[in-house]
Amino acid sequence: MKVFILHPGKANYPEISAYTTFLVRHGFEVFEGNSEVYARFPSKGECVLWCLMGFYRAHAGGARFVIHDYRSLSLGRLAWVKDGIKRTFNARPNLRVFQNERMRAAMGFRDGIPSALLPMGVPDWIFNLAYEKGASAQTLPAGRFCYIGEMSRERGFDKVLSAWRDAPREAGDSFVLVGRPEPDIYEAFRHTKGLVFVGRVAQSDALQIVRRSVYAICYFPYHRPHCFQTPTKLLEYAALGKRIICNDAPSNVLACAELNIRSLVTGPSIFDELPPASQLAIEDNDPRGLRGLEWTSVIERSGVLSRIEPALSARRWHGSVRVGSSA
Repeated sequence: MKVFILHPGKANYPEISAYTTFLVRHGFEVFEGNSEVYARFPSKGECVLWCLMGFYRAHAGGARFVIHDYRSLSLGRLAWVKDGIKRTFNARPNLRVFQNERMRAAMGFRDGIPSALLPMGVPDWIFNLAYEKGASAQTLPAGRFCYIGEMSRERGFDKVLSAWRDAPREAGDSFVLVGRPEPDIYEAFRHTKGLVFVGRVAQSDALQIVRRSVYAICYFPYHRPHCFQTPTKLLEYAALGKRIICNDAPSNVLACAELNIRSLVTGPSIFDELPPASQLAIEDNDPRGLRGLEWTSVIERSGVLSRIEPALSARRWHGSVRVGSSA
């Protein structure tokens, strides 16, 4: 059986790799791409169409089973209006999937279509990395503090860097930043003492940088849609067993409470409230208690596969009857 994972193609989707690995292990052949790629896909009528949601008014080709997967709500101005348009005009799937109950409630569908929860997860191999001792990691940068993720003014990350620049520093303080900052943020802070802009690197290298650093910083925005999402980096840091410092964004606070993640919680800009590094007392996280965050476990518990397989079996059974009747 074939699965086509359809996505808008405008963002990084860690779910795609996780879904692909899981589905291949269960005997599916997996393809992915945006609407233009799907338009050229020759097996539309034979596939499961798994949509990471944008706006899809219709689905051409009559897929056997359609999933609408809401990993995030809409971004930008009038985001609530965009979500209302999606709720009203998106094509009707066989199943809707939501990252969490808050997101399901925010979308507010009332049409009787079944839904499931499929939370964020972390790569299964991250737990091996937590204890790995590899010489190759020594070639990667490391700092007293590190951060992976977006560095944009929309998220308010420039305020974190301003707080770093203005806070008293101790000898040896450094802050390693993994990801591509907005150009004006980079220009404003590239000469700031202690900041190390690494740029984008492979996920495995990024996590090695985190593993080699002392404290992992999880900064998450306060506003919609981020307040409905689970912070992926917080989960990854915890699975690596790191000492975590996070701002008090609702999603950070809720994830720490629900998943028993240890973290020092600060105010919005983090470094303007942080004691000197020599005075920090933060516990390591214990990866052994977080194995349920593995993508394999998360997808299995969602029950999505158990929703797909009966539908496919029913289609195959009806198809065989029709063939037999015409003989």
